Amino acid sequence: MTIVEGCLLSGGDDLTIIDFLLFVAVGCGVGFLAGLFGVGGGFIMVPILVLSYEHAGVSPSVLTHLSIGTSLFAIIFGSAASAYQHQKQGNMDWRSVFLIGFSSALTAFATTRLAASLSGGQLRWAFVIILMAAAIKMMTEGQAKAMKQLELSEKPSLKGLLGAGVATGVVSTLAGIGGGVFIIPLMYNFLHFPLRLAIGTSSAAIVITALFSVTGYILNGMGRPGLPEWSLGFVDLQRGAALAIGMLLMGRVGAYASSKIHPFHLRKVFTLFVLLLSIYMLLK
Repeated sequence: MTIVEGCLLSGGDDLTIIDFLLFVAVGCGVGFLAGLFGVGGGFIMVPILVLSYEHAGVSPSVLTHLSIGTSLFAIIFGSAASAYQHQKQGNMDWRSVFLIGFSSALTAFATTRLAASLSGGQLRWAFVIILMAAAIKMMTEGQAKAMKQLELSEKPSLKGLLGAGVATGVVSTLAGIGGGVFIIPLMYNFLHFPLRLAIGTSSAAIVITALFSVTGYILNGMGRPGLPEWSLGFVDLQRGAALAIGMLLMGRVGAYASSKIHPFHLRKVFTLFVLLLSIYMLLK
C-alpha cells in the first residue's frame, strides 16, 4: 500500500490534515475532469469514498449511501465552477439547462427513497451498455459530419429535453454520479447539440440535479445509526468539504481547457473517456 492510499484509507471519524489535503487533491483531479468533459465525477469519488469508509470501520449498512451522498455534495461545487467558466465562453443553452436540470432533479429527489434501499450496482449493466453504444456511435462518426454539428441548428423539443432529464435523474441518483457522462451522449446523438454546448449545458444542469439529490440523501439519512460524527444525513461534511475545495479550484481550469481543444478532437477524447469509464465499471 502506498503512502497516499494509507492516508486516504486511514481509520477513525476525524480526518488528519494530511488526509484532508489528499482529499482536496482528489477533488482537484475530479474538478478538472468535470470542467473538461461536463461530468460530475462521482464515478471516481464514490469508489474512493467507499474504500475510505471501509477502512475507517463505517457500518456496511450506510457506507455506500454515505459515499454517494458525499460525492453528490462535492459535485454541486465542482459543476458550479465549471458551469461558470462555460457560461463565460458561450457554451450554455439556458432553456435546456432548466428543462433538463429540473426534470432530472425532481426525478432524482423522488428516487432517493428507492436509492436508500437499493445498490446503484443494479443499474451497472444497463448503464454501461447505453454508455458504450453512445460512445461507439460518436467515435465512428466521420469528421465531415462532426464538423457540421458545430452549432445548435434548431431548438430541441420539450419532450426530448424532459425525457433526457428524467432518465438522467434516475441514473444519477442510483449510481451516485452527477449524470453528465450519461446526458452528454444523449444530447449529442439524439438532441443534436454541438459537443461544447452539451458539455457546458450539462455542467449547469448537474448543479440542479445534484442539489436535489443531495437534499434527498440528507433527509433520508437523518437519524440512521452507524454514521460518522461529522455527517449530515448521508453526507460526510469533512470529506465532502475537502473534495469540494479541490473541485472549486480546478473546475474552471478544466472548462477553460475544453474550450481550447478542436471540436473534432474534443469529441474523440470524450468518447475515449466514456469507453474507458465503461470498461472500468464492468471490472469494478
